Amino acid sequence: MIREAIRATVRGVGVVLLTTVEVTALSVWFGLVGDSATLSVTALVGVVGLSAGMLVEALLAHVTVNGWSRPIPARAVAGLALAETLLWVGWLTAVQFADGLVGVVGASLALAVALVPRLTAGDNTVRGRDALSSLVQRTTIGLAVLQAGGATAWVLVVSGAVYFPEWFVAPPIAGFSANAIVGAGLLAGAAFARHVLAVRHALRQDQQPAKSGWRSSRGTLRE
Repeated sequence: MIREAIRATVRGVGVVLLTTVEVTALSVWFGLVGDSATLSVTALVGVVGLSAGMLVEALLAHVTVNGWSRPIPARAVAGLALAETLLWVGWLTAVQFADGLVGVVGASLALAVALVPRLTAGDNTVRGRDALSSLVQRTTIGLAVLQAGGATAWVLVVSGAVYFPEWFVAPPIAGFSANAIVGAGLLAGAAFARHVLAVRHALRQDQQPAKSGWRSSRGTLRE
C-alpha cells in the first residue's frame, strides 16, 4: 500500500514536471520568435531552446512511466523530441501566415493530425516497443485533439485575438499581461490533462486474448 502511494506520488510529480517543462519551453520559444524575423539569431535560439525542452520532456515521460528500471532508448527519445519541435515550428509558421480565425483553426487541425503518429510513437517507446510499430491509436487521437486545442486557445489569447482586461487576473504578475497569464494557464491546463491521460494509458497492460492450455500463473506488472 505504501509502495503504491509512493509510486503514485512520484508519477504525479512527474506529470507536473512534464507540464512545467512543456509550457516553459513553448512560452519562451513563442516569446523569442513572435516578433523576430523568421531567419534570425533570435529565432534560431528560440528553436534550439524549444528542441531542448522537448528532449527533456521526452526523457521525463519515459522516467515517469518506467522509473529508472528500464534503459532509456536515446535515439528514439531524441527522434521524438526533434519530430515534435518540427511540428510546433511548422504549426506556428502556418498560424503566422494564416488569414484570420479560420486559418488558425485550419493550422491547428493539421497539427492535431500530425500529432497522432508523434504521440503514438511516444507511447510505443515508453512501453518498450518499436517506436513505429503503430502510428494511430484511439487514445492518441483524443490526446492530439486536446493538445492542439490547448495550443489554439493559447496562441489566440497571447496574440491578442481574444482580449482580457488587466483586472481579469488577480493578483497581477509583474512583467506579464493578463493575456499572457491566461494564455499560459490554458496551455498548462491542456498539457496537464494530456500528460495525466498519456501516463495512465501507458501504464495499462495490453489486453491479451485468452488462450487454452497450460501456462504459468506468474505474470509481470509494470512497476
